[in-house]
Amino acid sequence: MNLRTWLARFRQPRPPRQADTHYGFLPAHLALAETPPSPFARITALTLSAGVLLTLLWACWGELDIQATASGRLLVWTADFSVEVADLGKSAEQLSARMVALGGYVEEKSDDGSQRQSFVYRVPKDAFNEALGDVERSGSVLSRHVKGEDVTEQYVDVETRLKNNLALRDRFRDLLAKARDVKDILLIEAELNRIQSEVDSMEARMRVLKDQIQMATLRVTLHQQVPPKPATIYGPLGYLYKGAEWFVIKLFVIRE
Repeated sequence: MNLRTWLARFRQPRPPRQADTHYGFLPAHLALAETPPSPFARITALTLSAGVLLTLLWACWGELDIQATASGRLLVWTADFSVEVADLGKSAEQLSARMVALGGYVEEKSDDGSQRQSFVYRVPKDAFNEALGDVERSGSVLSRHVKGEDVTEQYVDVETRLKNNLALRDRFRDLLAKARDVKDILLIEAELNRIQSEVDSMEARMRVLKDQIQMATLRVTLHQQVPPKPATIYGPLGYLYKGAEWFVIKLFVIRE
């Protein structure tokens, strides 16, 4: 093959690529080319993204009615103290004032003369640790017991049963509004009274649990410090008497 023949063959137009002519007549290719993509996938992705964003924002700035500790658990905090103080009246007054300053109050007080006073304080759970420190600094701690009781299961159980009974009460009220027979009305009213009694009991239990969770309890007993008894100083005759007493005991008293 000479150079002229090779150049002529090189200059000839190339046939179209097999891929272009092959895929151009496929029905699926034509459908994709002529039909715009569905916006459903884009809407779904945007919705999921917005949901995740809202969840993160709520986690950062949202607030709960009942704050939980220990990985979502609901705890009731209590503490029992026995403290010896130098001035019972002054220490009791200062400690009570401090509990009030922390947002708490004196729930109960008992006075056993001039030697002992007992208090039951309620303070917000967020100030519980600070209240413990105030009690410990008020005097010499004789005993200390702090407890956190987990009431998560109780709270969830009461809350669930309360919601179910409220829904059941609403259904029976609807039945009562539609009832026409006197016997049916009496039966429905009796059942409504029973359900309402359970609702009242559960609502009272919920209030108690919320109060116990939100407000910690400190039971503090303050004891008046007894001054040490001064040592007895004997005169010459006193020492002579004590010596004679010791001699008589050693001579006549036999100890088993």
